[in-house]
Amino acid sequence: MRGTILVMMGMLVGCQDGISVDADEDSFCSELAEVACHNLYSCCSEGEIEQELGVSEPRTEEQCREDKKRNCERGTANLRDSLSKDRVRFNADAFNTCIETYLAPDDTCAQYVDELPWTEPCDVELWTGLVGIAGSCFFDHDCAGYPKTAECGPDQKCVALPVGGFPCINGECAEDFFCGSGLICQARLAEGAPCTGFDQCQEELFCDSNAMPMPICTGRKEGGEACTSDQNCVSSDCIPGQCSMTGSSCFTDANCTARCADDFSSCTVGMDYQCNATGYCNEVTSQSCSGSTANSQCVNLAAGTTCIFNVACVPSECIGDPVCTAPLFLADYCTQGKIL
Repeated sequence: MRGTILVMMGMLVGCQDGISVDADEDSFCSELAEVACHNLYSCCSEGEIEQELGVSEPRTEEQCREDKKRNCERGTANLRDSLSKDRVRFNADAFNTCIETYLAPDDTCAQYVDELPWTEPCDVELWTGLVGIAGSCFFDHDCAGYPKTAECGPDQKCVALPVGGFPCINGECAEDFFCGSGLICQARLAEGAPCTGFDQCQEELFCDSNAMPMPICTGRKEGGEACTSDQNCVSSDCIPGQCSMTGSSCFTDANCTARCADDFSSCTVGMDYQCNATGYCNEVTSQSCSGSTANSQCVNLAAGTTCIFNVACVPSECIGDPVCTAPLFLADYCTQGKIL
């Protein structure tokens, strides 16, 4: 179960000299503690170690293992209960493969990579629920299919998560569906489909709020491809352009604020009253005219007094071609790869 392993991720850092991972359902806390503390003492500074352990004086690696094991046992009491009652199965091979990826290469505690080494190996279910639908459960992870297709209901019975056309359960639906209009589950949307939320698009897609004329589900771009936001990119990094009048960062013209031609104050094209200084049409009358300025005019119309601003509001442009950077991630085994 990914949720539990992420909670357990507290500190696995450092180099793999003499360390091997061979955990089973009885020893996984001891194994995690050994790996975490060995790596912590291999790659982190004394100050970082003390901060991680929550102490103000040096502690031995053995003391570290004792503390980490206790933390793990408390944090996984629900899993260990489920294991002892055969409501869940520990996937040892998947667990060990995942944990091994957090060990840094020999003599390397930080390196740049195009994909973090633990991303794919740990994107698996490390515990498998064994309780079928309508069976008795105490925790979500007890249920076969959790978290994709089932969960433990309020009556402590495993319940199937709803699919398309069925009412959402507490805003949730089965994998590949989202809670849509009328709180009814709908199939996740394909590329190019209009969307309003980030959970509506199919896996590997996102709802691009910068798309015109409306947000659509969009695939993420590789390095060098055009982008309109960081979310557009596999690397999560879109190099922006610059607004022609202010030099501020932008991805599209819509990100740039228009400016008044006389003093470059902010304004909105087609809405001259945004260039407001005094709030009075004082060239003609002292009568208040919402949105007027000292060099504006007041025109009397049947419906009342109208402001006409005689300085142009000039649109600003986004200069440059925003593109995605190539994927590049820092795998720092002292600050990342947290386990326990």
